[in-house]
Amino acid sequence: MNSAFPCALPLWRYNRYPLISDWKVKPMHKLCSLLVVLTLLLSIVVPSFAQTAASSAHSSAEIERRVDALVGRMTLEEKIDMIGGVDGFFIGGIQRLGIPPLKMADGPIGVRNFGPATTMAGGIALAATWNPALVERAGVEIGRDARAKGVHFLLGPGVNIYRAPMNGRNFEYFGEDPFLASKIAVGYINGVQSQGVSATVKHFMGNNSEFDRHKTNSIIDERTMREIYLPAFEAAVKDAHVGAIMDSYNLTNDVHLTQNGYLNTEVAKKEWGFDGIMMSDWSATYDGVAAANNGLDLEMPSGAFMNRKNLLPAIQQGKLSVATIDDKVRRILRTAARFGWLDRDQTDQSIPRLNQQGRKVAQDAARESMVLLKNEGGILPLNKNKIKSILVVGPDAYPAVPVGGGSAGVKPFAAVSFMEGLSNYLGTTSQVQYVRGIPSLGEMAELTSFVTADRNGKAGLKAEYFKNDKLEGTPVVIRTEDHVNFGPPSRAAFAENTMSLAGAVFTSLRNPERSTYLWNQRARMEETTGFIWTINSSWITGTPPMRLQVI
Repeated sequence: MNSAFPCALPLWRYNRYPLISDWKVKPMHKLCSLLVVLTLLLSIVVPSFAQTAASSAHSSAEIERRVDALVGRMTLEEKIDMIGGVDGFFIGGIQRLGIPPLKMADGPIGVRNFGPATTMAGGIALAATWNPALVERAGVEIGRDARAKGVHFLLGPGVNIYRAPMNGRNFEYFGEDPFLASKIAVGYINGVQSQGVSATVKHFMGNNSEFDRHKTNSIIDERTMREIYLPAFEAAVKDAHVGAIMDSYNLTNDVHLTQNGYLNTEVAKKEWGFDGIMMSDWSATYDGVAAANNGLDLEMPSGAFMNRKNLLPAIQQGKLSVATIDDKVRRILRTAARFGWLDRDQTDQSIPRLNQQGRKVAQDAARESMVLLKNEGGILPLNKNKIKSILVVGPDAYPAVPVGGGSAGVKPFAAVSFMEGLSNYLGTTSQVQYVRGIPSLGEMAELTSFVTADRNGKAGLKAEYFKNDKLEGTPVVIRTEDHVNFGPPSRAAFAENTMSLAGAVFTSLRNPERSTYLWNQRARMEETTGFIWTINSSWITGTPPMRLQVI
């Protein structure tokens, strides 16, 4: 569960009653009801006030005149510089024109960058509330946290439709129903943007796998796109007027999204009327000129391809027009003017970083995400005074796992595990016991032995360590490894003088044609021939080049 609130355990709800109850605290129930009503009233008042402030009372015509004036004073070089990010999470500013740097932060479960923040329920949990109004409240609090950190763009929500359960980022998204995902996305975006922060709907589109995400090609016919994969993005543009869309890494129908003119320009900008910023996912741009000509407005995290070196010659050769560059700059400045960023400091010092109001909303969302379909025999709610003991089983029960990691890896100020939440609630009246249930990945790696009958059943791997990532020349070290476990925390020690590069080949003497792998510089094992080893190797840096052979 995701939590930045007193108890991560969603002890809620069937017909609005807690799953575990203490029937002697009815006055407290009344007090809680009053607090919920007050919270709801605040959630109505605060967004309305903030939305008025965000609009800055500027008409569209006034914004366009202001944007045109700024664009007219910029050099071509300044324009090109603006459409490539700087410093990882910023759009560069132009001090002489009063254009501030624009700051971004990962979402969508909270404001991940620049310190801890309120950690909301995951995207799939928000969708399971079936409550767009509650999701809007969550968006408001995420927007408030963004303002407390001076963030202009919140990189969320994620609205990709579930295609397979193996997608490592499914927890961020709103499920497999395009209608529900659309309604939840609109609530989320309205909440965030009511606070003067631009939401960024992602990942546009057909991005349904993290594995090999730069190369995967989603082949989707037009009807399927329109009925399944596009509705949430369309609702974000038409109903919530989202400030930014993030293009994904993958190809859709043979074209990378950052240079997919049909989806970026014809569909989003022309058909839907999207007037915001089309930005790339981080390092998801592959051809600067093609991206510039096909609807990408902003390359993040830097102008690796959309830069002066590539775009100025293209303009001189007639392959790219200045008007195309101007449109991109206008979209950035138009968004800045729309949200009031040109007229005020984005950091709101009146909003506390430790957001108690946000903690309450996070807890409400986690509770409402629990859907009870059946209560046979009226077994729920449980009476905590009659409970003698509870056994909590599973690796995520303790310690707390507030997020799924990656770009959504928000660090809460405090996280309470399922086991702690139960124990704190039950007190000394009941015993709460815990069993992990399954070994950790590292433990499984330590327990895995490699044996071949050809070598009399002796366990181990012949390891050859190299100084180069092509595994060429004479190995620096040759030795036998009892186990393959290079993940943290690990007892494995690499050979000296082999730590500067990363890469490994694993070869089975029993069946060498089926067992070759490369270990890349992110140290994730990339299968190349279909033979599976049990290896603890996630996200390790500094792994030496080596060849392992079963002995």
